[in-house]
Amino acid sequence: MTKFNKAPIRATLAILLSLGMAGCNIAPVPFGAQSTNQSVKTEEPARRDSASSSVATSETNKTEANAPQVTDDAMSAETMGLTAESTYMPIDDTIYNTEEYGKVEETGFVAASTSPLSTISADVDTASYANLRRMLKDGFRVGDAAKDESEKKNTGGDDVVIVEDYDDGYSSVERKVIPTGAVRLEEMVNYFDYQYQTPKKGEDFGITAKLGPCPWNKDTQLLVLGYATANEDASIRQKGSNLVFLIDVSGSMDDPDKLPLLQKSFAKLVEGLGENDRVSIVTYSGEEKVVLENESGSNKSKILESINSLKAHGSTNGEAGMRTAYDIAKKHFVEGGINRIVMASDGDLNVGMTSESDLHDFVEGKRKEGVYLSVLGFGTGNYKDTKMETLADHGNGSYHYIDCEDEAKRVFEQRIMANLVPFADDVKVQLEFNPAQIKAYRLIGYENRSMAAEDFKNDQKDAGEVGPNSQFSVVYEIVRPDSAMKIDVPELKYGQGEGANGASSDWITAKLRYKPAGKSDVKEQELAISEKDWSEDPGDDWRFAAAVTEFGMLLRNSEFKGTSSYDGIRGLVGSPKDQLRIEFLELVGLAEKN
Repeated sequence: MTKFNKAPIRATLAILLSLGMAGCNIAPVPFGAQSTNQSVKTEEPARRDSASSSVATSETNKTEANAPQVTDDAMSAETMGLTAESTYMPIDDTIYNTEEYGKVEETGFVAASTSPLSTISADVDTASYANLRRMLKDGFRVGDAAKDESEKKNTGGDDVVIVEDYDDGYSSVERKVIPTGAVRLEEMVNYFDYQYQTPKKGEDFGITAKLGPCPWNKDTQLLVLGYATANEDASIRQKGSNLVFLIDVSGSMDDPDKLPLLQKSFAKLVEGLGENDRVSIVTYSGEEKVVLENESGSNKSKILESINSLKAHGSTNGEAGMRTAYDIAKKHFVEGGINRIVMASDGDLNVGMTSESDLHDFVEGKRKEGVYLSVLGFGTGNYKDTKMETLADHGNGSYHYIDCEDEAKRVFEQRIMANLVPFADDVKVQLEFNPAQIKAYRLIGYENRSMAAEDFKNDQKDAGEVGPNSQFSVVYEIVRPDSAMKIDVPELKYGQGEGANGASSDWITAKLRYKPAGKSDVKEQELAISEKDWSEDPGDDWRFAAAVTEFGMLLRNSEFKGTSSYDGIRGLVGSPKDQLRIEFLELVGLAEKN
């Protein structure tokens, strides 16, 4: 293997896959089973026919004919369109995986005496879980440092892919290993529904706190906090919705698990629309196009006809598409109603604005106009999770990955209101730990959602959006004063910090701050957590949330996984009746087997 300097792979490489889909079961041809007559696309990605995996246009055939030929024993960096800062694998019959995931640095234990406050932005995204489901069903396995190092020396085999190795700063060739950045524990826990406390009269959120012995660490306790919103404000729906479907139709979307699945997914969304809804469709590839503008949601046949007529071709100018979509949304803005762009893509933006920082600045500026942006991710091989997450997080919307028709149904049939109707903006959670009762704590997940303690009261700081009749969970591992676990406590010249209250029996105070959607006022709720919330067995939901957390730590090969095991996960879950929880156990079995 040849190694160059650190940089993401920029070449857009066609991945020849023949996919068969049944529910969430996607069975691609094994890696390495492609045609031996390989050629590299030097410009736009080729269109592929789902039945034959052949090049579908004469223009693409011409591109392939003029492309440099790949030798039998190696691929040069120039042939592949890579810079000297990229990495390639000089071997035949290899499929190149250029998926991108952000670096995740787990939060360690923090001494409550020196840092009593933990602050995060709420998150209702579920993309990570669905994406991991796709990987596990495709044979990806959990990484192991010793095993991976051994396999890097053997570049043969039929399941070799390129993944990002953030530990040493280089892209590297490995077996099909789950990237640690793809494992976001909060999104895994939030994928499932729990029986959380409903809001009390006069409140918008119900808050549930469950404490019990941590299943993977005998020296800690596990806190699961659940937040559930009230039902939607009917007046918002009555005023109508202004929905703009922003659809990626570039050449990279021409796979069965991309544009065709996207079209089926949007059909699920359209089924829930009515006469008070207005729909526009904007597409982007090498150029943006307004396919449909301000059509009544009751005219389902016309909307579906427009969606089903879309074909994949060209490059990916996401910037032009987003600008047009925001212009259309602003043009037909519904005062006091729903104004949302629903973007669907594999995230492979290669023309115009492409960096995460530029995308962040663009959508953050646009959200001030009152238009929300939700993001749906599709596809494999060149999927750009980093860009998709950035767009949703800073566009005041949720982020979901659609790996099958069942997931589309769940997102848009069963939870359409939670994913389209705004309920509360800038939702922040802050926990204050009483140093007299808590020695230390560790926030599990939410690594890219953490905020400075001062930002909790700063209403100019953006935070998460939560829809009606929805929920999210926050999980902490805590250390009690009598625990044998040792915590390094920094020495403070000026005392042990503010907030310590040795006289109080409260262990923790959980605060919630948010703006009701469409309103300028700010509300707060809080819940005191103490020994009364602790139980040796806090119940089925607590055990399941603990099991999902434990599973995520195993997939990530977390340094905090302790005694986590697949058998331990199964023991926590028991024999569920809910189909999604049953499927969860199936994924646990796949991870163990892979």
